[in-house]
Amino acid sequence: MDEAESVDVSRKDLVWKYTISNPNEKYFKCKFCKQQCTGTINRLKHHLAGTRKGMKPCPKVPGDVAVECNKVLQELKDSKARRNATREEIRIAATGGSHIGGESGNSSCNDAISPKLRGPIDNFVNSQARQATLNSKWKKEERKLVCQQIGRFFFSSGIPFNVANDPYYLPMFDGVANFGPGFQPPTMHELRTWILKEEVANINRMLEEHKNSWKQYGCSIMSDSWSDGKSRCFINFLVSSPAGTFFLRSIDASDSIKTGEMLASHLNKIVDEVGEENVVQMIPIMVQILSIFEKG
Repeated sequence: MDEAESVDVSRKDLVWKYTISNPNEKYFKCKFCKQQCTGTINRLKHHLAGTRKGMKPCPKVPGDVAVECNKVLQELKDSKARRNATREEIRIAATGGSHIGGESGNSSCNDAISPKLRGPIDNFVNSQARQATLNSKWKKEERKLVCQQIGRFFFSSGIPFNVANDPYYLPMFDGVANFGPGFQPPTMHELRTWILKEEVANINRMLEEHKNSWKQYGCSIMSDSWSDGKSRCFINFLVSSPAGTFFLRSIDASDSIKTGEMLASHLNKIVDEVGEENVVQMIPIMVQILSIFEKG
């Protein structure tokens, strides 16, 4: 039997008619230049179309055959693009995303990504996620591990749980998240040097703003006391004005004789520091403080 007549006519791809195959070999040949091909039929298509992908162009291919192979390759490319678009639509629907395009979405995204046309699959899917995706489950497990690491830090350092209610707690994690991967936390040396100095400078700037408010609107001096687990008594002094309430200082009165004269002495020092001309009133909770002193 002649090699040219050994074409496998049972194969559905029309380009097989341009091959010479041999049942006893694992390769086939180009009908026109006898070039061997050990890959798939798509390699022969590129060979005949002259695309230089996978095989060098056939030097003897007729023009109509080259055009036919180019057309077939373009149809394959378009079919693959349609399949990818359908998969993307399914992915967006499964994750609860939305299509990008038109007037919806961010303008910067519209500039970077061309609008995506809706396809037939959109009639059968919902943009809202109906079940947990693999990504959401993975994120849930990842968050669990991170929370355990944060808890371990609290436990090993003996940090009270109510520290998580501190107004600076969440902004701290937001800052780390915004920085992204690779963030190096401050060392002990940084915490006790430049970071501490910067925060003291910030507090002093805040104090100056409050002092300006005290001069302009006047202020009220407030004080309260509390005892810790070791029965030590502390007195807090705060200054309130339209600019807000500012914590001025706290004193340890554990070793002091609990008398009205002692409390008045401390209040006089606070008035002198704030400015007597700026003090409008003193909140009358001194009786409560003295009652705590007497119980102590």
